[in-house]
Amino acid sequence: MTDDTRQDYILRISQANPSAMVVIVYDIFDQYSRELLQADPLSEDFKDLIWNCRCCIRELIESLDMKYELARNFYEIYRFVDRQLIMAGVRRETVGLDRCFKMIKALRDAYAEAAKNDTSAPVMKNTDVVYAGMTYGRNDINTDSFAAGSNRGFLA
Repeated sequence: MTDDTRQDYILRISQANPSAMVVIVYDIFDQYSRELLQADPLSEDFKDLIWNCRCCIRELIESLDMKYELARNFYEIYRFVDRQLIMAGVRRETVGLDRCFKMIKALRDAYAEAAKNDTSAPVMKNTDVVYAGMTYGRNDINTDSFAAGSNRGFLA
């Protein structure tokens, strides 16, 4: 994952409500999974990407509210994908992972559609408001923070 991509995720996380946070975890998983399918199975990057994908799956598991039947179904899917990732790491091959990643992508799309109805406030409080716009040319993006230089810590 590039530094620019990482910065984009940080910005999205700082402005996200609970449902959007889950969609972001799905998106991060998607990023790592695409990189994993292109990585050399004998490289150290392959092992790191497996670990990163598994961390995303664990985060998705921890976000489940198990009092609902649907959450238990999601749990089974996540555990299946996690086991496939473990086997891919041991065997050093990606056979079958593309099918798992398609399942997670379908869940992400469904969750993103449901998250559109979530009007709750952002999870993070006291964050900068970031404005972005096209300036200085066709392809240059200039971002500016509304609260730059102000107190970014806890409010008393």
